[in-house]
Amino acid sequence: MGELQKAIEEITCMSRKFPAKAFETIGKNKEEAIPYLRKAIEKALEEKDELDDSYQLHFYALYLLGEFEDREFFPKIIELASLPGEILDYLIGDTITTGLKDIVYHTYNGDLKLLKNAVVNEEADEYARAGLLEVMGQLYQDGTLEEQEWKSFIKECVYSGEEFSYFYNGLGRVICQCHFVDMLPEIRYMAEQELIDEYDVGEYSAYVDYMFEYKEYEKRFCESALDAADTLRGWAMFEQEDGPLKSKKRAEAYKKLKQEARKESMQEKTPKIGRNDPCPCGSGKKYKFCCLNKPKSPIDSIESLQERTKALEYYPCLENEKQERRIYLADYFDQESIEIDKLLYLGLMPRPGWIWLKDEKAEEDRCRKYLSLAFPMFMDKAEKEEVKTFKEYDQKYSIHYFCEDWIEVLLRLLKKNGDKALYAQVVKCRKKMG
Repeated sequence: MGELQKAIEEITCMSRKFPAKAFETIGKNKEEAIPYLRKAIEKALEEKDELDDSYQLHFYALYLLGEFEDREFFPKIIELASLPGEILDYLIGDTITTGLKDIVYHTYNGDLKLLKNAVVNEEADEYARAGLLEVMGQLYQDGTLEEQEWKSFIKECVYSGEEFSYFYNGLGRVICQCHFVDMLPEIRYMAEQELIDEYDVGEYSAYVDYMFEYKEYEKRFCESALDAADTLRGWAMFEQEDGPLKSKKRAEAYKKLKQEARKESMQEKTPKIGRNDPCPCGSGKKYKFCCLNKPKSPIDSIESLQERTKALEYYPCLENEKQERRIYLADYFDQESIEIDKLLYLGLMPRPGWIWLKDEKAEEDRCRKYLSLAFPMFMDKAEKEEVKTFKEYDQKYSIHYFCEDWIEVLLRLLKKNGDKALYAQVVKCRKKMG
């Protein structure tokens, strides 16, 4: 038996030890190995969930064909990716969410229609379909897929009429990662129809933040290169070497995790500013010669500048020095709209911390005060811009929150607090513009 055939035999059945030598041999004999690997996947497609559960060659073959960029076999890869969830899970398990999209991307043969059909196939696994969406996102980033065609396809998927599934979470994320600000209405629609899971990214306002984020690890949707052995050797299905160095690293990581958890569990205290400390307003003067004796502005009476800065940590960047090929909130909204939105954000965005440590009344008071500050600014802008309805305002100026939603919250809190005068003004506004 030849060296290649021995290697193929070694990876045919499941083993606890990672077959590193076999992978090396197959890598050196790529062309001769491909027919064996294709045949293994064809066997899995034919037998499906009747495939012997000790048979493993099709699983390894997927990664190896991805590494070899076997574009001729792309239709069969898509056929596998389009199997119903239970069958696909039986055949490739965690690969559905951790490797399938990279394999599909590296075997893509240019047949966009075939890829699209797999994405919209409602019989296929919802997680696999979300992964195939990311393949299309990568093709868009590569310049292979035109922006208008990609946007049109996303819209078709959004309004397809399907029931709730993880697939919609995938749609929301690709819209944000592609920074398609003009498609925020599609995210709003999915949120209103309860098609997306709030536990994935969050409420609509969290998607707005996500839209303007540029995370280092999200530069690409798919890996730029695929190494089957490096990808698989650390999987839990294989016995891992656990020498002293590795044990030490694990212990250090665990210690660090505990320290971070302890910090999070402690309530943060606002640092006290000394009379001779630099003034937090940034003037460069000592606190006693600057803001110490100044009457507090309405916003400072709610919480300090430091507290507001922390609460706005994830608010879309408003940097003066813009980076090339990035979008900013000021590119789409005027300064007045942003200032109103920041007040709504400070009042409505959930603050981090343990639920049992939070003071519900204090949280409600803070929210009421911020929304009360935002309301007259909103009214002034609506009057100045001759906006007649909430819907019209939302279309032009709303960012994280829509008028009807935050107005209802404000009314509830004003009524609870007994603020009759402002409550009457807000009710009048709702009757006029709602």
